[in-house]
Amino acid sequence: MENVAYDIRSRIVSNKYRTSLNDTVRVCFYARVSTQHEAQINALSNQLEWYNSVLRDHPNWEKVDIYVDQGSSGTQAENRQGFMRMIHDAANNQFDLICTREVSRFARNTVDSLSYTRKLRNMGVEVYFYNDNIWSCETDGELRLTIMSAMSQEESKHISERVLAGQKISRQKGVLYGNGNILGYRLIKGKTSMENTYEIVEEEAETVRMIYDMYLSGMGVKAIASKLVMLKRKQAYGGYRWESSSVLRILNNKTYAGYIGYNKSYTKDFLEHERVNVYDRSQYEYVKGDFPPIISEEKWNRVQALKSKKVVCINGENRGKAIPKDKWCRHLVCECGSSYKKYKWRTNQSGEECNGYQCRHQIRYRKKSFREKNGLDGTGYCDVPSICEWKLDFMAKNILYRLWKDKKASVEELLRDVHDNYVIEEEIRNNEYQTEKLRRELERLRNRKSNLMDMRLDNMIAKPEYEMKYNAIVERMEEVEKELSMISHVQPVIEPVDVEKELGRIKEFLERVCDLEQKQLSDELIDSLVARITPTEEGVFKWYIQSEDYDMETTFDESNYVLYDKFTLTFEEAKQYRKSFGNFIRARQWKDLIVEVYVRNS
Repeated sequence: MENVAYDIRSRIVSNKYRTSLNDTVRVCFYARVSTQHEAQINALSNQLEWYNSVLRDHPNWEKVDIYVDQGSSGTQAENRQGFMRMIHDAANNQFDLICTREVSRFARNTVDSLSYTRKLRNMGVEVYFYNDNIWSCETDGELRLTIMSAMSQEESKHISERVLAGQKISRQKGVLYGNGNILGYRLIKGKTSMENTYEIVEEEAETVRMIYDMYLSGMGVKAIASKLVMLKRKQAYGGYRWESSSVLRILNNKTYAGYIGYNKSYTKDFLEHERVNVYDRSQYEYVKGDFPPIISEEKWNRVQALKSKKVVCINGENRGKAIPKDKWCRHLVCECGSSYKKYKWRTNQSGEECNGYQCRHQIRYRKKSFREKNGLDGTGYCDVPSICEWKLDFMAKNILYRLWKDKKASVEELLRDVHDNYVIEEEIRNNEYQTEKLRRELERLRNRKSNLMDMRLDNMIAKPEYEMKYNAIVERMEEVEKELSMISHVQPVIEPVDVEKELGRIKEFLERVCDLEQKQLSDELIDSLVARITPTEEGVFKWYIQSEDYDMETTFDESNYVLYDKFTLTFEEAKQYRKSFGNFIRARQWKDLIVEVYVRNS
């Protein structure tokens, strides 16, 4: 039955031949421009005027409606509200003919052009493409429409390619995109997009600097978000709602270091026009901007390096990971790439608990030898033995004795440098902070007052609105000046600082941290010394000594290190070491430790 109905409708006489004044043709017009730019809006106005001239040439046509889409692409009909409303009205038999200027205005997608003209023909509605002189209900209408639609689709492809090429040139020139809704900055639009730039909004910039400083001090993003809510720091949109994700967006945004970021999203297909976000930040392209940075590039890099150490990649997806509390777990990485887990090895007769470390892959998936023995794939797994905790301290101390020829002299030299460069820095008092904050607010109010007066002189604002805003600004200026006056009369109380006492504390701390005679080395010393420890199946322990700028490295790269020293720790050395702490070892349980020390290749 459906095929019969289609055949009957397909033989509808084309409205092209309905010219009698007594034969009224109900017609609607469809117009579309693809952008909101002024030139395109003018083009739309010209289209609508042109349709009136078409009506004059067809006296028996009765205009029912005009459907318009502004700022929408022609490649996806479902995204055009005016177009879809027209299809809905056609189904309700509100007109006989749709008149549009050309095929590219109707659709740039061949499938859409054919499917919708067929659907409309089933409804008894014809489409007339004026410039192409195509009537969809004529015998050759569909063939000609197919050809023209294919040409329009190809044109859309070429336009997309030209846009991408233009965007590439814009990136090279550092064009600033976006609406400027970014905390800490205000977008200043130039005559062209090439002249767009940012200016710093100081009060918001303080929040950005605070976020970076708190993160570098060791606070997590969740704790930072809670702190910002407590301090009532505003978001870019003006609210006080802070979440972990909003803090992370700020920490990830290199705009704050004075750079413009590109390639953060792309159009998946020129027909679909679907934007796809790029989550792999290594694919982003950064260009130095001409606007002032809020934070230094060095600080931004340090934050990225710290974030990378808190992230683990699982199946290509980055996930947050907790930083281990144990110092050796923070630095041990197995030959197979797995981290290590601390466990209770045994309890000595004296009641002392001994701990060990084992590859997490072995704990979860068993050793490589076990898997191969049971017919399982051993690729990516290892047979690296577990290691007792005291052996790590034993190796670390021997490395330090070899690297650190005169520890006492080094500590004394460091203390002399601290003493010579020690500066008593007065703590920033709350009233000093408030004074600076109020001064900046007063300056902003003066600028707003001046701008408001200019707007009134140019008749850009009505007198009642002007007076209301002017009075509010003046009132607030008086309040700020009064607060400044009150603060200026309050003298901060500065407590005297005992320099020798402070230096004594520093000396005590250094001696405790650098003490190589204690049974277990301090966490601070190991964290400042070691970048990574890699045990191998052959019994070799690779120690990578970090450089001064290690905290700037986002990823560990073994190729950046060179072999500096290699030595073997024998049973006799281990026996003497254990004896010095009241412990012992058995010769049959011992295997010599081969230690390789790597340093950063400068």
